[in-house]
Amino acid sequence: MNSAHLLIRNEQMSSLSVDAPHENKEVLKMELKATLKEYTASEFQALVNRIWAVDLPKQDHDRLINHFDRIVGHPQGADLLFYADDSFTRNSAYLVVDNVRNWHEQQGLAAFQDEAVSAPRPSLPASPLDRSLVEVQKIAADVAGSELAVETAFGIFERGIQHWRSHQSSALAIPEQEARIRTLELAQQETLIAVRKFEFHKMRIQFAKNSAQSDLKYAQSQQTQWQGIAHQINATHDRYLALLATIAQRHRAFHDQAEALLVQAQEQLIRSRTQAGVGAAQTAHLMPASMLVANKRPDILLDRAPSTLLFSQQVDLQKSIRSAVAEFTWRNTSGELSDENQCAGVLQFEFSSRADTKIFGLSVPLSELQPLEGQDWQALAADGGEVEVFFRMGTAVVPSKPGTMFKGLREIKVLEQVYITPSPRNTPSARVRVRVAQYVEQLNAYSFTADGTAPITVR
Repeated sequence: MNSAHLLIRNEQMSSLSVDAPHENKEVLKMELKATLKEYTASEFQALVNRIWAVDLPKQDHDRLINHFDRIVGHPQGADLLFYADDSFTRNSAYLVVDNVRNWHEQQGLAAFQDEAVSAPRPSLPASPLDRSLVEVQKIAADVAGSELAVETAFGIFERGIQHWRSHQSSALAIPEQEARIRTLELAQQETLIAVRKFEFHKMRIQFAKNSAQSDLKYAQSQQTQWQGIAHQINATHDRYLALLATIAQRHRAFHDQAEALLVQAQEQLIRSRTQAGVGAAQTAHLMPASMLVANKRPDILLDRAPSTLLFSQQVDLQKSIRSAVAEFTWRNTSGELSDENQCAGVLQFEFSSRADTKIFGLSVPLSELQPLEGQDWQALAADGGEVEVFFRMGTAVVPSKPGTMFKGLREIKVLEQVYITPSPRNTPSARVRVRVAQYVEQLNAYSFTADGTAPITVR
């Protein structure tokens, strides 16, 4: 048997698939380039992400590691993938790329095709007075640059809101409604980023102000110059605090206006999808999945989109599932029978956009839920036989703890939840049908379709 996994969606499903025997034809599709300089930063990040995902046959995975080692140019070579830099306690795919970039910059080289060599830093002035003056001037320039970025973001955000209101009565097709939602959400996010960067200066300015006051107090010479520096940073500090309050007020106003429009738009989009017969429970869905990941770790499946879970998140989800299974198993074996109404949440999340269809599944290796030995899975799949599954998965929408989760200025009040519950033993509801996942040669993929009025195909 090649793999087995359970699938759930927004309503509970009982569909178990077993791959039909077939030669594994998954091949490496990523384009590998001759030198590091031929990669853009995002392409190289994708390469490192693919290596970290460990979702390839060993031969292909080793090929990627060897390719990385050959082109990276860093003295540590492929060791960068597995051992954290001394500056960090944990490694990550993003830190790997940063380490490569930083090392090349130290050599006066650009690591990637779309990046230029950083200009050399100007040498610092020799005297403490000159260094303080340069720092105060740099702070003022950085604040001015951040202020300009905020004003630009506010302008785009405000124009987006005004444009939306002026066309609010226009009848739009579903794709246009989705695009309009995502456009306003993007402006909202870009504004949040600009405001957060402006807020970042607060502590830096306060430190510089305190330092200038201390320098002025203890300076034994050049009192006039030190006083001038203190005056400059005090003026920057006062202006910054005034701007900070104004920006926060404007940000809240724009945010609240956008939220009201987005809530209305989401409701209209749901109505439009339902009227067109393409609502979540009305139409078929296709969920791509990696067979190799399905064999090893749980993963989120999305409608016509790849999973967004990182390897570390898959591992954390696997631990949560094992913990829930162990708890319910202990209760059964200790004589403290589990109530089938009890459930353990193993995953909570929110979709990133109001335009999302909110269709998702969860792929879990069956071995995480019960032993696989003692069953002829191929025969069961061929006959459409049933097996008893000790645990079931389901989904719910649950409230979050008030005041604990925010996305920008918006409080996240509800979350999608995946939970595990023990199956009532020796009852029809504890049994699920074993399905064959057919190999589709043209697509080089296995595929099966669950039953239902809105069937889901996993491929």
